Amino acid sequence: MSGKASASNHPCFSVSDALSHVYIQYPPLKCALAGTGSFLYDDGNKLLLGLTSDRVFSWKTAPYIPHVAPSSDPLFDGPVLSIRYSLDLKLLAIQRSNYEVQIWNKQTGDTISQKCRFESESILGFFWTDCPICDIVFVKTSGLNFKITLFG
Repeated sequence: MSGKASASNHPCFSVSDALSHVYIQYPPLKCALAGTGSFLYDDGNKLLLGLTSDRVFSWKTAPYIPHVAPSSDPLFDGPVLSIRYSLDLKLLAIQRSNYEVQIWNKQTGDTISQKCRFESESILGFFWTDCPICDIVFVKTSGLNFKITLFG
């Protein structure tokens, strides 16, 4: 991949050639949210995500506006390996294990799960797309899996 992502031009954030990695240079990250255990980066929406045991908090990193309160959504029971919002921010996909991703519709509360069909395959990652033939792409040990979420 040539060149840097647009966020790399921002004075507070830099992005390596792999878009899923972000390095916070300045200002230092200070989080006053009690119970925040880990942070993830949603490169599709340029969101910094902070996880607690029952919520996901999100801050927009581009354009970066200091001292803005985060948005938040509930997190339901279960482990979180990875989490990403759909590009329109209406759906939230949570990778629960190497074999399952749950997709939650924020407007209706409905949840669907994408699971591996075979024990020999696992989900390496996933990303949302604006492609006309699918909504989300799962990267599996068996290859790419293009899916429509069926939420309409």
